[in-house]
Amino acid sequence: MKISSIIKKLYPFDYSIVGDGNDLAIKEFKKLLPFKIHNFKSGKVYNGWKIPLKWKLNKAQIKSDGKIVFDAKYKKFGVPINSKSYKGFVTLNELKKNIFYSKKLPTATPYNWTGLYRHKKKSWGFCMSKNEFNKINKKKYFVDIQATQKKGKMKVLEFTLKGSNKDTIIINAHNCHPFQANDDISGCAVGIKLFQMLSKFKKRKFTYTLLIAPELIGPIFWLKKNLKKANNFKHAILLKSVGNKNTLKLQHSVNQNSEIDKLAIKYLRGLGEKYSTGKFRTIYGNDEIVFDSTGYKINTISLTRFPFKEYHTDMDTPDKLSEEKLKKTYKLLKKIILDFENEIRFKNKYKGVISLSNPKYNLYLNAEAPGIDKKKYTKEMKKWNLLMNNLPRFIDSGMSLREIAKYHGLNYGNVFNYFKKWHNKKLIKII
Repeated sequence: MKISSIIKKLYPFDYSIVGDGNDLAIKEFKKLLPFKIHNFKSGKVYNGWKIPLKWKLNKAQIKSDGKIVFDAKYKKFGVPINSKSYKGFVTLNELKKNIFYSKKLPTATPYNWTGLYRHKKKSWGFCMSKNEFNKINKKKYFVDIQATQKKGKMKVLEFTLKGSNKDTIIINAHNCHPFQANDDISGCAVGIKLFQMLSKFKKRKFTYTLLIAPELIGPIFWLKKNLKKANNFKHAILLKSVGNKNTLKLQHSVNQNSEIDKLAIKYLRGLGEKYSTGKFRTIYGNDEIVFDSTGYKINTISLTRFPFKEYHTDMDTPDKLSEEKLKKTYKLLKKIILDFENEIRFKNKYKGVISLSNPKYNLYLNAEAPGIDKKKYTKEMKKWNLLMNNLPRFIDSGMSLREIAKYHGLNYGNVFNYFKKWHNKKLIKII
C-alpha cells in the first residue's frame, strides 16, 4: 500500500487530545496494525499537565440583521478549539478582536489550537479566511456559540514488536490535529509502513515501539505509565510533517554524538537529496522535550520537512503531499532501523585499561619501535595498533563492528576474528 493511501484513510477525522474523532479513527488505525490502546481519563494531572475534557461544538453563528453571515458549525476549524459558549450582541471592533485568519493564505482557514495548552481564562472566537474576514464590516453583530464539555479519555496508540534485546527504539508521531494531512498524519503513515515491514521479520535483535499520541501530553502520560520499562528506552525517532516537498531535515538529540544521531547523518548523506541539520529544538518544537527530558534522557532525533505554507490551515490536505518525498523519508528511516538489526555491536565488561600484552589476554598488537624492531612496521600494522587502542571507547560509543572496520580501513572478516578473541577472553559481550 502506498504511504499516501494510508494518509487518505487516517486523514478525515476531527482529532484532538480527547475527542470523538480520535475514538472513531482507532478503527482505521487497527486495520493497519493491531495497536494496543492506552486510556487516560480527563482530569488526570502529572507535573502540572492536565488531560482536558472532551469538547463539542453544537452551534457557532455570526448574524447581522437576523441573517446568518457566518456559520462555523460545519466548517473545519470554524472556532478555536475549546472556545467557550457565548451569546449576545457585539460591536464590529469586539468581534474582529476575536476572529483569527491567515495573512499569508487569504483563502485558508487557520487551525487555532491554543486552547488545548494555554491555561488562561477561556475566551470565545471564530476562525475564517482573510477573504471572509474582509466581509465583516457592519457596526453590530449577534454572536451565538454553544459548546459543551464532558469527561472523556485520551487515547494513546502503541504497537510494540519484541526483540531478543529489551533495548527499545521508539518511533513517534502525533494524532491531535484535526484534518491535517502533513502535520502529522504523514508521520503516522510512515511509522505504520515501517512497522508493517518489521512485523514480517521472524526474529528481531531490538525491541521497537510505534507510539501515536497527542503531542506532549500523550507521551508524558505514556512514559509515566511505563516507568518500569524506562531504562530500556534507548532511542526515539520523531516523524513530524514529512510529506511536503521541502528539504528533509534532521534535528539532533541533546547528545548529538549519540548512536542514533550518527546513523541518521550517515544515511542522510547517501539518500540522494539535499538535507539540513540543526541542534536540539532548533528546527521543530515537539515531543523531543518529553523523551529527552530529565529522568528519561532518551536520545531523540526528529525527521521533518517543516516548514510548509499550508501548516495549521484547512489547506493541509492529502493532495498536497508527495509520495516521492514520503518514500524518501521512509527509506531513510528504514536504513537507520536496519542498521540496528543487521550490524553487530558489543558492550565492554570491564573498567579501566587492560594490559593486552599480559599472557592472560594475549591481545596486544605491536606498536612501532624504531631502531629496535627488525621487521618493517607496515601501514597495515599501524591500522591494527590504532584499532586495538580505539576499540574500547568505540564500543562504548555504540559503533558497530562494520563501522569500526571501515573507520580503520581493515578487512571486516579479520576485524571480526579479532573481536572474537576479545569475546573469548570475556572482555566484551555481544549486545
